Amino acid sequence: MDFLQLLRNELRAGLRGTPASYRSRHAAWLATQQLEGGGFANRRGRPDLYYTTFGLRALSCLEALTPAMAARALEFLNAETRATRHPFRDAVHAVSWWDAVKLCEEAGVALAVEARDEALERTRLGLAALRRMDGGWAKHPQEGNGSLYHSFLAALTFRRMAETVPEAERLSPFLAGLIEATGGFRENAYSKRPGTNATAAGVALALLLKSRGLPGLLAGWGALRDALSGWASRDLRAHGTFLIKLQNDEGGFQATPNAPFADLLSTYTALFTLKNIAALDERSLARGGSYARALELPEGGYVGFALEADPDCEYTFYGLGVASLEAATS
Repeated sequence: MDFLQLLRNELRAGLRGTPASYRSRHAAWLATQQLEGGGFANRRGRPDLYYTTFGLRALSCLEALTPAMAARALEFLNAETRATRHPFRDAVHAVSWWDAVKLCEEAGVALAVEARDEALERTRLGLAALRRMDGGWAKHPQEGNGSLYHSFLAALTFRRMAETVPEAERLSPFLAGLIEATGGFRENAYSKRPGTNATAAGVALALLLKSRGLPGLLAGWGALRDALSGWASRDLRAHGTFLIKLQNDEGGFQATPNAPFADLLSTYTALFTLKNIAALDERSLARGGSYARALELPEGGYVGFALEADPDCEYTFYGLGVASLEAATS
């Protein structure tokens, strides 16, 4: 199951229920973030692989990614590969590169066969060097233990490459070892407490592992939720309880219990996770939606949290995600 494709499809379906003016405003702003060389701007205004993927993903969700944009982005991706010779040095860069390539291909611009073959081999080698004895993938070569978030991204990378996750059975005990007894997932063996984003990654990875062997191809997250609803309500309920406690007076969700304020990344991932385990109620979604709208700029784009002034492609994707969830349940 290709999580990123299903996620994009679900956001796209929800966003079709938003006003056309909303979609066009954010699509126009996102288009301004594509720089001359084809990459999308990071928070310093420079082309960046990570932000390029979020720009392409957000435009694809809005059904506004044109072949011309995709062709320019693919030029950037090829240049990035030539410049670094290894944009697959960790799971974040690997999944960013492969998702961006797939989004370009879906827009009608194909990667050369030779470049694909080389990228496949280098990705396999790069991620193999980060696999650890605990079954997870580390953030970087110096770390001796797996990271839950990076393990989740590594699994997504293989699926985006249309390959099976190697030794996927090792992920189940790795994941079980990071569950907090009172709910939530810890990021790694050394983390002292669970957090929103580790819990979101843990729940999504648990659902993906549980879906292995289900008959037929699941058409989307809706089918996955239906197929696993009984198990999720029973075995993942405590994680929903943990997440709900992190929704603060702002209406958004905090990254950790000790975080000083909410942020848009944590808010979207928490709401999406709660929906996946049938624990999202109308009040939580309404409060999260109000929080996200307060971070939306009139000219398009979203900022990440209160008092921040500059929008970026990543937070805009999360803002679109919250709007999609609201529209899908209205």
